[in-house]
Amino acid sequence: MRNNLQCALAALLCATLALCVGCGPHTVPVSGKVIVDGQPAENLRVVFQSAATTATVPPVAIGMTDKNGEYSLSLAEKKKRGVVPGPYVVFITWSDPNAEENPVEGVTVANESPYKLPPRANSGEMSFEVPEKGTKEANFEFDSATEPKPTSVGV
Repeated sequence: MRNNLQCALAALLCATLALCVGCGPHTVPVSGKVIVDGQPAENLRVVFQSAATTATVPPVAIGMTDKNGEYSLSLAEKKKRGVVPGPYVVFITWSDPNAEENPVEGVTVANESPYKLPPRANSGEMSFEVPEKGTKEANFEFDSATEPKPTSVGV
């Protein structure tokens, strides 16, 4: 009788653990499009970093734009699709698909970005509120003709 009870408890424990593995935080689907100077921008890394000020900060989410400028986000650490709802700071940078690491110097050599991304794209100025049900409208558009020009400091 005791053996049966132990087996039943062990089975219950295994089932509970199996359900919890990969559970992680509750995420919702987030996708959008990045347009630069009227054209879809390919190979841009879109990063959502939580702006929450709570004790439990949601993980970073990352996506890459395709040839249509479209991306969808996944949690960086767990590779789980989606994002935890809440406020985020958004960073967008170009990621050279042809970058090569120099094995001697340990430095990655990348080509210059084909896009004129303004400083605000990677300064922490941009934000996005992820709604409870997610969104397909996390869109970002940049127009170099209307973006403020960076100021230079004279010597």
